[in-house]
Amino acid sequence: MNKIIAAFTLALCITILMASYSDSVQADLQNNLVRLHIIANSDTDTDQAVKLKVRDAVLKRAMELSENGSDGIIKNLNEIEKTAQKVLYENGFNYEAKAQYGKFAFPEKSYKSITLPAGDYYGVRIVLGEGIGQNWWCVMYPPLCFNENNEVKLSEKSESLLRENLDENTYDIITEKNGEIVVKFKVVEIFQELKQILLQKGV
Repeated sequence: MNKIIAAFTLALCITILMASYSDSVQADLQNNLVRLHIIANSDTDTDQAVKLKVRDAVLKRAMELSENGSDGIIKNLNEIEKTAQKVLYENGFNYEAKAQYGKFAFPEKSYKSITLPAGDYYGVRIVLGEGIGQNWWCVMYPPLCFNENNEVKLSEKSESLLRENLDENTYDIITEKNGEIVVKFKVVEIFQELKQILLQKGV
């Protein structure tokens, strides 16, 4: 019986430590990133095409607003919304663009050399019209995504900024691909997903 209790206690301690580690990494990412989520009006070719035009304009405006940090985006959310709305009107669409800032659930996403684990992140969500079309995800701050020849790439300057702002361990987790780092990445993701399930069930 004592062995069973000891094994259970050890397993519980390991679980608590892994959960704490996961929360620490996730908090570091939350505090240093502003994600972007754009939801198209529908999946028609025209609605999807204008979604990408909104993306380009919003990322450009966000880069201007965030020259002195993420507060420039947060405090000027109306500018982001106006930018999206202007693109819609200029392209003949009469539905509205709605932007909101908050903490949202994001799936695992890869951007060239960086992979962000699934979890809750602070971000800007832009809903176009009815918002029932396919999503587009990226990072507004640091501005990790920019459009070059119709291909979204990472800014080397922003990647450097990310390295400076994040804890070394967190940076390694989202950039390195060796076995040890992959395991750490999955630990973060598994515990964040488990937390979401428990929250949804009201545990």
